[in-house]
Amino acid sequence: MFGLFNKQKGEDAVPEWHSELKESQERWFNFLEKLEAKMEEFATAAIPELKEILQTDDDLYKRTFHKVYSGVNGQLSNIREKARTTYDEKIINVYYNYNSHISVLSKHHNLVSDFRNHCSDRYHAFEDNYEYWRNQIEKTQERDLEIEYQKIVDEYEAIKDKFSCTQCGGNIQIEKIFLIETYIACPYCKTQNTFAPSTQGRNLQNIARGLAEQRTAHLYEAFETENNKERELYHQRHELSLSKIHESNKKVLSEIQSKMDDLEEQRQFVIKNAPKLYQVYLRAMYDEWNRITPDLKEHNEKMYQNQIQS
Repeated sequence: MFGLFNKQKGEDAVPEWHSELKESQERWFNFLEKLEAKMEEFATAAIPELKEILQTDDDLYKRTFHKVYSGVNGQLSNIREKARTTYDEKIINVYYNYNSHISVLSKHHNLVSDFRNHCSDRYHAFEDNYEYWRNQIEKTQERDLEIEYQKIVDEYEAIKDKFSCTQCGGNIQIEKIFLIETYIACPYCKTQNTFAPSTQGRNLQNIARGLAEQRTAHLYEAFETENNKERELYHQRHELSLSKIHESNKKVLSEIQSKMDDLEEQRQFVIKNAPKLYQVYLRAMYDEWNRITPDLKEHNEKMYQNQIQS
């Protein structure tokens, strides 16, 4: 079925132990298929529930939502852990057991390597599937912060010219969106007046970073795309490296090595370039955050310096 243990024309009979490897691989493939089906069923049921909870949760900090969200991620992680544990016990241990008893000079040694490679590829496919559903669940916590921000701005525009001095009654213009209760001096009698922002106005400091991250998401995606290339290039190079094991033609070996060197050069470039793209994103995100809440700029810049130095 999987094309790993078929006898090649002109070769001796495939050894008896090949059927055990084939059975192990079949069980592994079937096991992952069942886990993936379970993961998909669980996630597709959880996603609409999470979205509804987020919309109906009146708590400013969305504590009910985050409690359920954490539980969903925990269940997803448990499914992933089952795959990881089974992979170590049923695939890697089996591979090392056969690999230690079968000489690398044996014409059938490649059957052991093929077993590991095919099972490993299937495991990586499961991991990709897991990442897909994890990302779908993560998206359920995304609120349209632009709408929330606009409501705060609209409220500010409506009240900024309607605040009066408690002493002389003179008009006091609210010059910016305040995040906390603040004393504002009357321009006429100099009396200190207390201005208390609304709950909605106070919430600006809670959504500011998230809004800044949403506005600079394209820069973060550029970083992630570049960062993920490193793993892809590593696996491509690794596959070429494995292909050299049973190759004796010097010309072919030279061509393979040339391709490996090229992939390694690309990988080293990505390793150096990805952090640069992250720095671009980070600076842009903090700049946007400071524009949204200028009162927090000093605090934010300290956070930024700590982050780039860590």
